[in-house]
Amino acid sequence: MDENTLDLRDILKVLKKRRRLIVTVFSAFVSIALIVSFLLPPTYEAETNLRVKQQSKGLADSLLGGLGSMNPMGTKQVMSTYAEILKSRTVVQSVIDQTQQDKEEIPVYEDFIKTITTQPVKDTEILNIKVQAETPEEAQLVANTLVNTFIDRMIDLVRGEQSKVKEFIGGRLQESKKELETAENALQKYKQSQKITAPTEETKALIDKLATIDKLSADNQIAAETAKAKLASSQSQLAGQKPGFIAENPVIQQYKLKLAELEVNLVSLMQNYTDKHPQVIATKAAIVETRSKLNAEIVKVVNADAPSANPVHQGLLQAKLEAEAEVAVSTAQQQVLSKLIAQGEEQVGKLPAKEQGLVKVMRDANVSQEIYVMLAKRYEEARISEVMEPTDVQIIDTAIAPEKPIKPRKLLNTVIAAILGLFTGIGMAFTLEYLNKTVRTSEDVQHYLDLPVLGSIPAFDSELHKDTSMIGKVKQLFNSNNKQDRRA
Repeated sequence: MDENTLDLRDILKVLKKRRRLIVTVFSAFVSIALIVSFLLPPTYEAETNLRVKQQSKGLADSLLGGLGSMNPMGTKQVMSTYAEILKSRTVVQSVIDQTQQDKEEIPVYEDFIKTITTQPVKDTEILNIKVQAETPEEAQLVANTLVNTFIDRMIDLVRGEQSKVKEFIGGRLQESKKELETAENALQKYKQSQKITAPTEETKALIDKLATIDKLSADNQIAAETAKAKLASSQSQLAGQKPGFIAENPVIQQYKLKLAELEVNLVSLMQNYTDKHPQVIATKAAIVETRSKLNAEIVKVVNADAPSANPVHQGLLQAKLEAEAEVAVSTAQQQVLSKLIAQGEEQVGKLPAKEQGLVKVMRDANVSQEIYVMLAKRYEEARISEVMEPTDVQIIDTAIAPEKPIKPRKLLNTVIAAILGLFTGIGMAFTLEYLNKTVRTSEDVQHYLDLPVLGSIPAFDSELHKDTSMIGKVKQLFNSNNKQDRRA
């Protein structure tokens, strides 16, 4: 056997020799773990589950002509956004105010947020929420209060946006109603003054053509104004965001131009064909596809060129970029519509004076009526949406009071302490054995001095030199005999 190695007998010998040290260290670790586990206050955890559905097309998005319906934001990003809102200062501080007021020391937001964890369940629409507290009842109360406050916050956000849309449409509706009344009165007076009951076939065809263009122009103006309102709202929440950001992206610029061309082409087709014509259907499908690609590129720009750890910030930036794109497309479309209107008015100028006047007042009346009907319909949608609760988030499981604490884990702590104590004790035993350089056996003499051992002499302690030792007794007996001989 190599002199620098230990065999099993040497290991067992060291363990036996240092068994008291090993047991002492082992016991100390286990005792400390037990004491700490019993002294630490228990922590209870309550959990609840929410179903987070894909973001539905909101009212504001519908006013943008379907831009929001093509939003490619996935369920994962929606969950991340909602998780950030759930842990936002507004929501959590409200929960603190509702559940922690009876405590001597009210926790601050930074500390309280550490007791809340959110985790999406893989491949589902479920968001798991866990809350830790000192008692089962408090954990249950905080978890349920947190979820309810979060849903109330979502309702406020949605209703706030819908309220602004409703307010905008309501103002335009009142203006449109007055314009319609004025246009109808003007048409009636003109017919009476000129004694005209109906326009000629040529005039009627021209009026119908202009009415189609005017309706498209009115729809486009409403969409553009709504997009501008949404853009202003997004910019106000994104302080310092650089305007015209997407204009720097050539791919987005290309999609914007293509979308504008398709919209213009649709305008031209609508003058000659119905909605069921194959060319009209194909053009509408191309518009939907181009919008989808445009929005996908916008999301790519948001994630690549403007990364953020806050999904809420990304969502606002994405809404801003989408609104910018819609404004740009509407502007290009309006330019073409204005040219078509100018061409129609040029044709009107070739009609007799009476027919020209009739076309003008009939156009005004038709456009005013189309705008009023459209605004009235959308105002009713806004009014209904404002009072409806959003269904994107649903409570699947409410929190219940947990029966057992999750911390401290007494058994786990004890097992870990026992393992650490055992290894520490054994390590200390071998360390002390390694540091002990005293000569204890003949093998040690050969190992340290490299000399042969001829023999060994037993070591006598001091007791052998006392009278009670065997040699002392012999000496005493011998001395006593000598003394007796002298006396004799």
